[in-house]
Amino acid sequence: MNIDDRIKKTNELLSRHSTEELQQKAEEHNKKARKDFEEMKNALDKSFCSFCNQKIDYFDKNRPCFHWLLWEARGLKKKHFPVLFGKEGFHQISTYLRWIANCEKSFVNINDLVEEGKSSSIIDLTIRYKNVEWSFICSENDRIGHQEKYGGRQPHYHFQMKKNGNVIINYNGFHLPFTDYDEFCFAVSAGKFDRLRASDGRAAGVQTILDTIEPEDLIDTMSYTDNAEDALFNTDILIEAEEGHTISGDDIADLIQERNRTGVSMVKLVDKLKNVKVAKIISPGPGIPEKSKRNSNRSRKK
Repeated sequence: MNIDDRIKKTNELLSRHSTEELQQKAEEHNKKARKDFEEMKNALDKSFCSFCNQKIDYFDKNRPCFHWLLWEARGLKKKHFPVLFGKEGFHQISTYLRWIANCEKSFVNINDLVEEGKSSSIIDLTIRYKNVEWSFICSENDRIGHQEKYGGRQPHYHFQMKKNGNVIINYNGFHLPFTDYDEFCFAVSAGKFDRLRASDGRAAGVQTILDTIEPEDLIDTMSYTDNAEDALFNTDILIEAEEGHTISGDDIADLIQERNRTGVSMVKLVDKLKNVKVAKIISPGPGIPEKSKRNSNRSRKK
């Protein structure tokens, strides 16, 4: 069944259910996802895989498993990965890695920022967990397939993996084809289904925060940290005195002391200042992994 027929059939199926029934199904799905995430996290803490119930250093070339991506399995080599990627598609693998990343730190380990990717990129994603980093890239040409070339004729994406900063699998190592499930997920994201919407849930990265939380609400969640290198966001504040007034250095010093004492971020405390105009700028922080580009050594501008 092609994707258009699948969309039509799914929309017909969804139309037979009430909004309440669909909401209940969504709640059940989210509840199971929360349970599965906690099981993964608990297993990971014990160096076990919650999918195959084996130690994460377990390897059997005939039993490909997600935990291979942690690069702990004894005997695992680059040549074994086509078996795994042939079994699991992009959305399944990237969601697994997003969950793994969020087991360590929520959101900050997942750079899915649109502003840091090329406008021509369908996928531009970098995920980090401890000393391992995974990146996925798919250009418009990759999404169509390279008809003029021998390799990559099918719609595909590219994958890179690093450990301790060293490239284990480079982007040009494989042309990884999208699966039927991937095409279904792309259709959901594109809004092709009448009553079906995508949700990141436990796989959420930085872009999800920016897309779903209003700036003022985001500021309310922020706290001050001495370790700026791990910060999820940077905040810049522009303060201008209203006409006929001046800004007191003592007032600013008092706010800094309060920030250091309470942990409340300065971007929120400045609201206490009187007779000033305040502009607040939120930008991605240095704690977010830098996207690994293809054929480029450019780094994020600070």
